[in-house]
Order: sequence, then C-alpha cells, then structure tokens
Amino acid sequence: MKNLFTVLSLVFIFNATAQKGVDTPSTNDYLTNKSISINTDITRSGTPYAEENFKSGNIYKNGSVVASNVALRYNVLRDELEVKSSMSMADAQAKVLKRDADIYVRILNDVYVYMKPTTDDVKSGYFKVLHEGEKYHLYEKLTKEFIEGKKAINSVAQDVPPTYKGDEELYLVPVNGAPIELSGSRNRKLKSFPSHNKQLKKYVKENKLNINKDYSLEKLVAYYNTLK
Repeated sequence: MKNLFTVLSLVFIFNATAQKGVDTPSTNDYLTNKSISINTDITRSGTPYAEENFKSGNIYKNGSVVASNVALRYNVLRDELEVKSSMSMADAQAKVLKRDADIYVRILNDVYVYMKPTTDDVKSGYFKVLHEGEKYHLYEKLTKEFIEGKKAINSVAQDVPPTYKGDEELYLVPVNGAPIELSGSRNRKLKSFPSHNKQLKKYVKENKLNINKDYSLEKLVAYYNTLK
C-alpha cells in the first residue's frame, strides 16, 4: 500500500475538506457489483461485524480520497467491507469494497487496510491499523467464527443459541517485509521482534508496560521505530 503513512498524517485535512460522497459510477472502481448478505436471524448471539451499525468514513485509493462521508461497515465473518453512499440508504443496497492493497478505509477513528497473503502462517485480508511507523506498523486481524446452537438435553438445561465468537491476532508489519505475529506471553512477544530484544525488554520494565494490552504494545512498537 503506497504512501499510507503520509496519507494518515493528513487524514484530518481530508475529513475537513472532502464532502463529495461516493464518486460517479465512471470513477468508483473501488466497488464490486456484489451485494451484501443481510442476516435476519434474531436468535443468534453476537454479531458478524466489528460494529453492528454502519458508520461514517472515507475510502482511499493510491493515497487519495475517492469517496468521503460514505457509510461503512466491516463484516469480520466474511472479511468484507460494506459500502453505502449515505447513512440513509437501505442496508440491502450496500455493495462490497474491492479487495485491493491500494484501497483502504477510515471508519471514524479506525483505519482498515488490505494485505495480500505473504506466507502460509499469516492470514490475508483486512487488518485494523493500531500504529503506523516509518519502519514498522502494528496491525490487528479481527476474526469471527459462527458456532451452531444446541438444544437443551433435558428440561433443566437451557438451549444454547447460535453464536458469533470473536478473536484477534496482532502483527508487527515491516514496511518492506513479511508480517510477524505477536502472540503468546510477554517474553514470546518480545522475542518475536527481529532485533534489539534487550533494549525492548529494558524499555518494557522501566515503563511498566503490560504488552499483553494493545495500548502498551503500541507504545513498544513506537519505541522500536526509534531504534537504529
């Protein structure tokens, strides 16, 4: 994805100046013709989405805004970004965003980028940006699993409704290189960094960081970007 770091630093300018909505059909090549799938089963627990309702946001392609103040929603289960030209449009009229490394979105304060598969160990698809650095980024991969419900085995037990179960994986993403999963214990996360392990361990200890928490891990990656 080109020039993402520069674009994100200017995003508030774009938000203040870009008010044109979805481009005309001749230029909105960031959309597919695929309509979204609507879930009408109210008995299910949880949601397949990162956020159940559409939120206002912008779409970027090759570092430029191509659609502003559109309605966006991330379907985690299907790993699809859903787009409506306005919040008032019916959900059934939404279309699916093209999967393209040059296309990314900002939904309120959340940025989602698309990464193609690089290794068998790293999922492809949309990632939420937690930190952007000049050398390394921190991305979060959200996942959802649909679990079938179960009928009660007797009159004392209760039915278990079908449920969407969510999870997340964190990745250290070099500007030029394959993503590195940051999982497991604190020590395992520290060892996953390609270099400067002693300095990182010292920084975590001195600043009392719990790097099993996203906000502390963001601080660690920001510090890692300052090391040479």
